[in-house]
Amino acid sequence: MKNNYLFKHSGLLIFYMIFCMGHAQEHFELTGKIQGKDSDITGVLVFNLNTNKHTITDKDGVFTIDVNVSDTIRLTAVQYDTKQIAITDNIIQQKTILIELHERTISLDEVVITPFSLFNSEKDTILFISPSSLGLPNNKIKAKRKNERLLFEADHGKFIEFGASPFGVGVAVNLNKILNRLSRRTKKLKHRLTLDKNTSIEKEIIAVFPKKTIAEAFGIPYINIDDFISFCIHQTDFHLLYNTKSVLDVFEYMKNKSREYKKANGIH
Repeated sequence: MKNNYLFKHSGLLIFYMIFCMGHAQEHFELTGKIQGKDSDITGVLVFNLNTNKHTITDKDGVFTIDVNVSDTIRLTAVQYDTKQIAITDNIIQQKTILIELHERTISLDEVVITPFSLFNSEKDTILFISPSSLGLPNNKIKAKRKNERLLFEADHGKFIEFGASPFGVGVAVNLNKILNRLSRRTKKLKHRLTLDKNTSIEKEIIAVFPKKTIAEAFGIPYINIDDFISFCIHQTDFHLLYNTKSVLDVFEYMKNKSREYKKANGIH
């Protein structure tokens, strides 16, 4: 009788374990809709942190992705706060989910300065009082940063310009541009500007794809993430892709480049 009792309950235990294993491996297709304050949000990357599967919302803010109970999905977009959602039994049963994202509050690293301190600052984060803040015409013109201004001052205009003068045709030689080219100052300023742009892009990428997401998705050690992003940014075809502002395309590009990066750096 004792043996029969053990056999009976052992069988039930094995059956239960098999059932749980099968249930744990079963994935469900979840449909979600993402909304902002006033409209649906397109182009949001939806990433399953447990399976590394991902998708992106369509023009109506809708997505579908395979999930299981206890999975966590992360939602990232350029203009919105990152959000993580743990998948529960209730969500699985409903098969649909409505998610609201909040616009990201961007803390500017620029400094608004007064005319009294305008000529005393050497920082590269100066933000001049803009025409838009004063309600002036052409208020959409973007204020130039320090290196942009320096390059413009060093290299704007033509080398030689012809124009009318009291003596007929006048010729004006742009000595400032010529001397800056000969001294290679223009080249150095262009290099600085490129570094500024790359740094800005790196910050945007990390804002959309947190370092932890990149590390988990691509199997790259957290300590290497900055170097990996720099590796991607310096690829000749990256900037053309990045200008499309497609979150999923950038993610897929980085995913493909991660294999090349890991091979070059001996990461397995």
